[in-house]
Amino acid sequence: MTMHVSRPAGGFSLIELMVAIIVLAILTSIALPNFRSFVRRNAVTSQSNAMLADLQYARNDAISRRVITEICASTDGTACTGSNAFEGGRVIYRETAPGPGATFTAADEVQRVSQATEGLSIRLVDDTGAAVNDVGFRQDGSVNSDKPLSFLICPTSSGDSVGESTNKVQGAQLLLSTSGRATIRPIAVGGSCG
Repeated sequence: MTMHVSRPAGGFSLIELMVAIIVLAILTSIALPNFRSFVRRNAVTSQSNAMLADLQYARNDAISRRVITEICASTDGTACTGSNAFEGGRVIYRETAPGPGATFTAADEVQRVSQATEGLSIRLVDDTGAAVNDVGFRQDGSVNSDKPLSFLICPTSSGDSVGESTNKVQGAQLLLSTSGRATIRPIAVGGSCG
């Protein structure tokens, strides 16, 4: 005579499932803010590197082509905005009529257009904090400015036009010397972003 031993059915009980869901909810609530900060830090780093690449491209173009190459804020790639806010996009162009009154015109040769960025403010200022609308490079690679310039790249909160550098997400300063050399360094917590 053979005896069959019945085994209990496998799976989770309702109580075990509820405990697992509660633990998952707690872990998610702890991890989500840290993940948001991680994403915002990566956005600052990524945009700092993209701006650095654009500056290096413009400087190399000015040196190799023996022309004035400019970068200005542009929302459509066809005209400068006349503002120091670069988060709406930017354009790199070769200036055909250099000089103090030079402006971006149809005669200028567009080299590169960068699109708008979300969740960041990117402001161009000089070493006194005054707004600067564009930056140009001369044929020797130096900047068309007698003062060092800085791109201030900071994360924004919803509704803010100028970001802030915080403990969780520090902004970045892309410092451009008058000789045309660029370096990136963090903005101190609470430091100016525009």
